[in-house]
Amino acid sequence: MQRFFHISFLVAALICSAPSSVRAAELIDRIVASVDNYVILWSELNYRLRFEMEALNLTVYSPPDTIEALRLQVLEDMVDEQVLILKAQKDSVQVDPAEIEEMLGQQFRMARSNMDDSEFEKMLERVGLTERQLKQRYRKEIRHRLLYRQMRSIVSFRQHITHREVEAFRQTLGDTLPLQISLSHIRAKIRPSDDVLAEKRVRAEEIEARLQNGEDFADLAREVSEDPGSAFNGGDLGCFGAGTLVPEFEEVAFELKEGERSGPVLSPYGYHLIQLNEKREDAICASHILVLAQTAEGDKERAEERLHELRRRSLSGEDFAALARAHSDDPNSAMQGGLWGTFPRDQIPAFLKPYIDGLKLGEVSTPFFLQGEGFLFRINDDQATLESLIRESRTESAMRDLIRDYRQQIHIETRLDGDYLREPDHDATGYVPKTHGLN
Repeated sequence: MQRFFHISFLVAALICSAPSSVRAAELIDRIVASVDNYVILWSELNYRLRFEMEALNLTVYSPPDTIEALRLQVLEDMVDEQVLILKAQKDSVQVDPAEIEEMLGQQFRMARSNMDDSEFEKMLERVGLTERQLKQRYRKEIRHRLLYRQMRSIVSFRQHITHREVEAFRQTLGDTLPLQISLSHIRAKIRPSDDVLAEKRVRAEEIEARLQNGEDFADLAREVSEDPGSAFNGGDLGCFGAGTLVPEFEEVAFELKEGERSGPVLSPYGYHLIQLNEKREDAICASHILVLAQTAEGDKERAEERLHELRRRSLSGEDFAALARAHSDDPNSAMQGGLWGTFPRDQIPAFLKPYIDGLKLGEVSTPFFLQGEGFLFRINDDQATLESLIRESRTESAMRDLIRDYRQQIHIETRLDGDYLREPDHDATGYVPKTHGLN
């Protein structure tokens, strides 16, 4: 169940882009499975297969038997996904059409962000679709994802976990970690000293006062901005979408109205005065004046000592979540008490694994630095976390049972026989495909 709906929207699936050694050379596209009146295509299967191969570090040179076994597993997962969708429809589970359209707009803009208009038109021509037809495919995929989410929420809500069960779970674990682990963190940015920041803030406010007195933004940027990449051009940064610049800058810039100016905004580079020149549907055009606030020797040591102090306080009994809310420099996770994510025990992100290896439930890592920022990580063991881990496990089992039971009530047929796939006329001559025992 963890594999369900994990792939982003399948635009490339429309292009049948699986490696040639992963598909039959003679084949354009065929139905490889039917679940009641829904069909799964060979191109869809192979696109999903390619992602699974990459996740497992398999290549086109891997043993053919390994690839074929994985193909069967992927097809079974895709069949199970559709079984669940049909079950949701039978149970009259509803999704909000407005939410579908909102997600459609976001994902369609994302799909187009890496290509200009001419490239997009060529892609549509290559796959033989209009923009309207492509959006319809997105819409269907979004609806299926939301139905899956709704079904999972319903099943999860039915799982009642008692305090006694949580304590039994904790004692059963002992010094081992559960199959799923929940991680929280505190992030510490390496910043200039308070004295340096105060000095630079005063400088930024002096420039802001000159702007308020009527001086031209572009002329002032050429005179005083300390951003060599934009100062010569009057501070003009051009147009950019979300995720292009540092979050501190974008959070303020995207909230401005056209022609509006910000006060001093602190980012890792220093203080910015931002002017919004134009707001588009999916981008903004802005200028800025930068007052650099650079770090100096000793700033990293100060951040590290701050993390050591927070770790000492946590180990002395203070609530890690409360410490994260008050002291973490990651505003998004700080609002959630530092909650960073839940992962299968054997799929902890590779960059993090060296720093939390050997930790037990409830333990906190020693401070470490990645890409110029300091971190503490904790393996959560509070009542709510352990309850959610038990609920997640039970939900997985209940979802499998639900799919297994509903499979018995509908017609499922798979067609992965090699000869069938390579002979276009077999289905017209009464050929009966193999089912591979998926019913």
